[in-house]
Amino acid sequence: MPGRHATLTQIKHVIALREAGCTRSVIANETGLSMSTVSRVIRRFGSCKGRAQQQLVEKAQQQLMDSINSDQALLNEATRQLADDFALGRILREKIAEGLLRLPVDDPAEIANSLRALNSASSALATAQKIGRTGTGIDNLADHDAKLPVLEIREMSSADIERVKDNLQRERSDKESEMEDDEQAMLH
Repeated sequence: MPGRHATLTQIKHVIALREAGCTRSVIANETGLSMSTVSRVIRRFGSCKGRAQQQLVEKAQQQLMDSINSDQALLNEATRQLADDFALGRILREKIAEGLLRLPVDDPAEIANSLRALNSASSALATAQKIGRTGTGIDNLADHDAKLPVLEIREMSSADIERVKDNLQRERSDKESEMEDDEQAMLH
């Protein structure tokens, strides 16, 4: 095959196979071209192994996301399933608590069986919670670097209490005067 040039059809076939993820040897075998010709075509046209596969996957993912976002019935069903997952998590937590309270203290074999059952329930709970977090995107929304606000508990002085009372009284008076103004406006 030395000196033989690839036809336009063969070039297109080489590029399509390469971008579909085929190796050079498979492409050479499939097209009847030499390995060096296949390599030259790939190099010349900048073909990338698996590019088409990745593009198809990305396109399919985008279409799926578009269809999910546009289909209200699907969103409603997803919401119902998520609510079911949360309810399941609550039920599992209750059953685990009940199981802990009923642990027999005198039979080691029964204790071992009960602990295995509780471990299974705990695993199911963890899975249900992970599904809930993944489904809602809560894990992605949480800013792990952000600091939580500090709850400060301190004793109020008499002056602080009077200041709070005055503020509440002032707010109450403002609301009452707004209501009176509204009533006057309605009457006129």
